Amino acid sequence: MRTRISLLTLALSVALSPTVTAQTSGPVGTPPTGNQYTPVYGGTAGIAIPIGRAADDHAAGYALGGLVEYSVYGQPYALRGELTYQHFALKTGRTVPGLGALNVVSLGATVAYKLLPNPTPASANTYATGGIALYHATDEGTRPGVNGGLGFEIPLAGFSATGEARLHLMIADRSPIITLPLTVGLRF
Repeated sequence: MRTRISLLTLALSVALSPTVTAQTSGPVGTPPTGNQYTPVYGGTAGIAIPIGRAADDHAAGYALGGLVEYSVYGQPYALRGELTYQHFALKTGRTVPGLGALNVVSLGATVAYKLLPNPTPASANTYATGGIALYHATDEGTRPGVNGGLGFEIPLAGFSATGEARLHLMIADRSPIITLPLTVGLRF
């Protein structure tokens, strides 16, 4: 378990390391804006809530993620590549043989669409997300799934802070695995 977390942390560190060299300077309060040539990098962390059958045996856990986002200047949409890891511990008192913590890893593509396009780039904005991903869950294998949610972005000096609530649905043999990560993040 610790090895998986260490490997995920290492992978995110390597993936996000080029952000230092890819930065461009601009006025204070200007959020990072990618274009078809310059991506925006980001990371997220927060709590994750299991829903449905995942909640029967597992307690709320945590979520970690990384993203690379491409957008076209002046357009309200962006395309993201995302890697997300969610961990749910077994509920206290559960003694089901062979049942342990639930880990869900997803790799997918998401579209982010600004709900209130604003001509001033230094103002806060809300957005909707929707996408598809490949999910891998403990004892469930690798399956396709979908996700969607809402978020907000607050521009700061050279980076922006984000908050998201997104529902993930992994298609599984018995019934879907559904999770709700509530995350905050930074984009550079």
